[in-house]
Amino acid sequence: MSLFKKNVEKKTVASEKVTSDNPVNIEKQHQPRKETKMSDDMITKITQDVEINGTIKFDKALKIDGKFEGEMITDQGEVFVGKSGSIKANVKVKNATIEGRVDGNIIATERVELKQKAQLLGDLKARTLVIEEGVVFVGQCDVNPDGFKLEKEKSRGEQEGTIKEQERYASSVK
Repeated sequence: MSLFKKNVEKKTVASEKVTSDNPVNIEKQHQPRKETKMSDDMITKITQDVEINGTIKFDKALKIDGKFEGEMITDQGEVFVGKSGSIKANVKVKNATIEGRVDGNIIATERVELKQKAQLLGDLKARTLVIEEGVVFVGQCDVNPDGFKLEKEKSRGEQEGTIKEQERYASSVK
């Protein structure tokens, strides 16, 4: 019988109300939350048996194993195209990871990762690009567009500087 009394006592302690007289329960209530990584519950999934036509707007993570045709827009979201996934769309996302097929342009504010058997038929703009061996990529690629603009401006400035130096040299030779 004493075994049952211990269980009853545990239940009573666990169901006590939090009061200022009971500091043990107050400490339990104010424990900091643990950070969690994105779980499968936080990812919206389009499974293999689903086909969607239209525009998709989302904020978190989207995994596509089915077929999507249209336009995909998000400022902070991430898209993952699985091995069986197929997209015919222009994609504007923060991050993209492609294992399947994408027919269309991808603009990513951060990172695009093309996995081993990915197929991308379209143009790509991203700050960072990772391409594994075995990827099929047909299109133009513009990685870190801000860096390219700065390089173009520098090269124009360098050209102007070179022209001025040539003019000075030519006038000093005369």
